[in-house]
Amino acid sequence: MRNIVRTRYRSAALLVVVATALVGCSSDEGTSPTGAATEAAPQTQTLTLGNGGDIASWDPGEMKEGMVIHYAEAVYDPLLRKTADSDIEGNLATDFVYNDDLTELTLTLQSGIAFTDGEAFDADAVKANLEARKAGAGSASETAKSITAIEVVDPQTVKLTLAAPNPGLLAGLATYTGFMVSPASIAAGTAGTIPVGTGPYTLDDAATQKGTSYTFQARDDYWNRDAFPFGTIVIKPITDFTARYNALTTGQIQFMYATADMAGQAEAAGLTVDTVPGEWQGIILQDRAGTLTPALGDVRVRQAINYALDRETILATFYAGYGQVSTQTFNPASDAWVDSLNEKYPYDPEKAKSLLADAGYADGFTLPLSYSEGFQTPLIPILSQYLSEVGITLEPVSVASFSNGGLDTLVGQSSFVLSFSTNIPAWTDVLNKLTPTSLWNHFGYTDDTVAGFLRDIPLATGDEQKKLYQDFNTYIVDQAWFAPIATLDNIHLSSPDIKVTMQQAQLVP
Repeated sequence: MRNIVRTRYRSAALLVVVATALVGCSSDEGTSPTGAATEAAPQTQTLTLGNGGDIASWDPGEMKEGMVIHYAEAVYDPLLRKTADSDIEGNLATDFVYNDDLTELTLTLQSGIAFTDGEAFDADAVKANLEARKAGAGSASETAKSITAIEVVDPQTVKLTLAAPNPGLLAGLATYTGFMVSPASIAAGTAGTIPVGTGPYTLDDAATQKGTSYTFQARDDYWNRDAFPFGTIVIKPITDFTARYNALTTGQIQFMYATADMAGQAEAAGLTVDTVPGEWQGIILQDRAGTLTPALGDVRVRQAINYALDRETILATFYAGYGQVSTQTFNPASDAWVDSLNEKYPYDPEKAKSLLADAGYADGFTLPLSYSEGFQTPLIPILSQYLSEVGITLEPVSVASFSNGGLDTLVGQSSFVLSFSTNIPAWTDVLNKLTPTSLWNHFGYTDDTVAGFLRDIPLATGDEQKKLYQDFNTYIVDQAWFAPIATLDNIHLSSPDIKVTMQQAQLVP
């Protein structure tokens, strides 16, 4: 048996500055604590976070990553936990042990823990949750589907069987896949509307106004109470960046995700600016078979789009230099990253025109491109200008919200632009966007070469696996599945009375 990690609980001494034990973001990737160093008595303070969006569902199986993680982590515990350095530790599961071929994972669970409705947290609860994740439509589904059998060995032991090794499973169990919801809530079909977990806080319905402000009260009986010094957490969804910044400068919130152009004025205003590399911004050219837009079915057209973008200028102007130009969609610290790939598509509009002509589109074509209103909105005219210079007419489709069918509209177009967190391990990114069933591969495109990498990477280890990751990344860049612009620094602003600890490979701390 291969013992991967033993539980290492965080001591109170290390948590003097912790606000919430934020354990995971975007996909199946985790987060680090956000914390405050103040003079107030423990568990009497209030932390107010400005969030970039509302929460559409409290069901972890339906969550689509991103800023929603703040809501989830207040009420749910994951089975495992990611540290600020992306190490995996125990949480609700104290031990996690793989067999030698990495196809069986045995979890040993804590005892004596209950959900807020009184239901026991035990092996049956874990099974109910993982079965529900497999059936969900969120980012957790892809990881959960790799589990072919869930065996309840005894009340405190669960054995997960995999058809093949899944390098991203542990990271998944440290976030959306591993968030534990009351089995009674799952059975009743209310997991999406009423959060019932084992987490450090409960939603205060009386003090909550949906869409405006969500208030969470600390649980006195929480099993790891000392790790959470705040008595109250308030999350305010404010989609507009300017409105969010104004709320921060006027003391209505203490923390926010920001754009690069805000960093300078924030420092001048006495706010704290924290950054960590890892988010990528660019275009997903997802209609790679040319189903809706035939031109995208030709790799030369997708490559032309990459040559048409002046990444250096866009990074310097639109992103104020916070990041590095990139043609890749993996994290710079991951095994998949290849430095030289960033030289693959230098700005060359003449090369773009030549490729378009060779592909039969000398007169150009129209490219539908959807985008999420807000951060991406001012980027659209920039992309439109560069693409028009090589003969491509951009047809923007705006999406105001991911709720009420907005996500389907976004991913239903031939291409879309979005900011994506990148992850460690790299397999999490593979599951998120490179498999035929990935959430961000809506058209389900694949080919024999991709299928080979998907088969071989989980079976390899060490240097062999790293080379396969890099070869896979190189192939995706050569085939121009995407048109990335840059790997950006994630920028977060906070008031000086709290301390934020950023996490490697994580958009949301």
